[in-house]
Amino acid sequence: MNRRVVRPPRPLLLPLTRGSEIARARQQLQRGGWPRLQMAVIVMVTAVAGLLAAHLLRLGGLDTMLLRYPLAVLLAYLTFLLLMWLWLHLRRNDVAEAVINSGGGGGSSSPSTGPQWGGQGGQTGGGGASASWAPATGSSAGTPSSDGSLLDLADGDAGVPVMALIAVLAIAAGTLVAASWVIWSAPVLMAELLVDTAIAGGLYRRMQGMRAQGWWRLCLAHTFWPLIGVLVFSAGLGWVAQEIAPHANTLADVLQTVRGK
Repeated sequence: MNRRVVRPPRPLLLPLTRGSEIARARQQLQRGGWPRLQMAVIVMVTAVAGLLAAHLLRLGGLDTMLLRYPLAVLLAYLTFLLLMWLWLHLRRNDVAEAVINSGGGGGSSSPSTGPQWGGQGGQTGGGGASASWAPATGSSAGTPSSDGSLLDLADGDAGVPVMALIAVLAIAAGTLVAASWVIWSAPVLMAELLVDTAIAGGLYRRMQGMRAQGWWRLCLAHTFWPLIGVLVFSAGLGWVAQEIAPHANTLADVLQTVRGK
């Protein structure tokens, strides 16, 4: 009698997607990797590098603050890219371990039930910008009109320190917002870097049609608008400083000029 051997069904090999693996890597990072804390340290070191670059450019003879500050920001951003490359190099072993544990090396895989992060770094929709603000059309009786008050304040000698303080606070607030955005979105950026490194190294054998984007392109995609914002703010700081004190070369000279007025 011939006995038919019943074989167990083969596991269903579902195709991996970049979004599901980024979500998986992001969850693993947030369990014990402290990605936002690591990014905060990287941002702090980047800021120190920017200050040092501005000082060295000043010593090198670049006295114009309108040019020196944006150039220092670009040099600081190069430092940021170098730090991200070092972070990725140190986490290279974790990439292979994460792929093996998740079954990405060729074993069976179940579809991800978590949120799908498509990995479109740096492309934000900019929600919340639909509200419109209109000035009041009427004024109450007995209330003095404020027309021209800011202009009178800016034209007077006493208004120079006030306008300088407002400009510095606005620039500092914009820079803080840019840095906070980079730190808050750190888990997504770092997860994309890990998955992209795994794809480039051929660890995902079932993602044949997916190409690696490159770590520096991912970093630029995630931080493009914060970089542009900091560049604009730094150029604005240099412009305001030179408008207040045309012959000043540093912010300390500008403060001395303001105090003298």
